[in-house]
Amino acid sequence: MDKKLTGKRFDRWIVLDGFITAAGGERKWLCRCDCGTERYVLERSLLYGGSKSCGCLRKEKAEKARAYDLTDKVFGDLTVLKKASFQRKNGGVWWTCICTCGNRCDVSATLLITGRKTSCGCQTIKKYVSSDISGKRFRKLIALYPTDKRSAKGSVIWHCRCDCGNEVDFSYNELVYGNLQSCGCVKREHDKKLTSFLNHVEGTSIETIKSKKVPSDNTTGYRGVYNIHGKYLAKIVFQKKQYYLGVFENIEDAVKARQEAELVLFDGFADYFESWKKYANMFPDWAVSNPIKLIVSKDNNTLSVSILPELPAFCEPVLNSIEA
Repeated sequence: MDKKLTGKRFDRWIVLDGFITAAGGERKWLCRCDCGTERYVLERSLLYGGSKSCGCLRKEKAEKARAYDLTDKVFGDLTVLKKASFQRKNGGVWWTCICTCGNRCDVSATLLITGRKTSCGCQTIKKYVSSDISGKRFRKLIALYPTDKRSAKGSVIWHCRCDCGNEVDFSYNELVYGNLQSCGCVKREHDKKLTSFLNHVEGTSIETIKSKKVPSDNTTGYRGVYNIHGKYLAKIVFQKKQYYLGVFENIEDAVKARQEAELVLFDGFADYFESWKKYANMFPDWAVSNPIKLIVSKDNNTLSVSILPELPAFCEPVLNSIEA
């Protein structure tokens, strides 16, 4: 039996002698927490800090937070009166506060201490209503004048003009704090360009999987291979889903695992897509009733992919004659 983690400590966990293989092919090691609890824990959760205890550490921190008294403390326009009568199950400790405007509200200790909540909301609403942003530019939008309409949160709705000429309405909150770029023309133009040069099938970009470019922030020089605490983690992303290929002692084994996965998922699918696309261009009705479907399966760290539909038996000769 592989005993590479046996006896090692990970925060409050001590790895005992033994592991099982989970459904996804990952190892789960039998561990004992400092509090005495024994449990099987995923190997990657141990190696990368995903699990630090059986849960006792979180409970201890929560108890410390509950023990801290915020009564009479002032946070911006809020003064803490007492601990709230209704406590959420998983929301930390909540306190009843009074705002300078006279309103009372219940706020979590986390929001108070971190400064993310400093009023009952009255200051924000006042800003929504009184601030004059007429003539101000927000990327491609210029606020023209306020309307009589309000958003669900009380924000003034402003009539705006986009650089493309369209006139639209957006709330003060969306303009000042949101991530608006235009009336929607920027996204429409982007989608139009994207459609013209990218092929997306089942959530997968054909151009992306064909690319061999290594990301600029990669530190190993190989796509999908990462140096984690002196070991090498290999993974691959396909259809927006990550598949872990294993943790290796040396980079050569990690690169080999990644390249084998690319051969199965990327190269095989890219070749199939080119044939399907050529045939689909010839017979559009057939393409509509026979969309591409991908089924990925994993046995331990070995990946396989099934692609539907099967191309017609007469497809290859037709395609070959076109290419000739």
